[in-house]
Amino acid sequence: MAIFVTTAYFSGPAEKFATENDILAAHRDHLELWNSGVSLLSLATVHGMGQGDRRHRQRWKATYE
Repeated sequence: MAIFVTTAYFSGPAEKFATENDILAAHRDHLELWNSGVSLLSLATVHGMGQGDRRHRQRWKATYE
């Protein structure tokens, strides 16, 4: 698996491409979580599911931080 990390967000087509080609697309929210100690492998479980809205990100952070 390849990993593409950015401090921005990926577009929907870019996330779809990454998912279809076994590339982990870690956007800014993932990077923040990874930097805070969340396992990189746990980020793969939300890969390809979009950025989510603010409430989704808050729930995700509360669960995995």
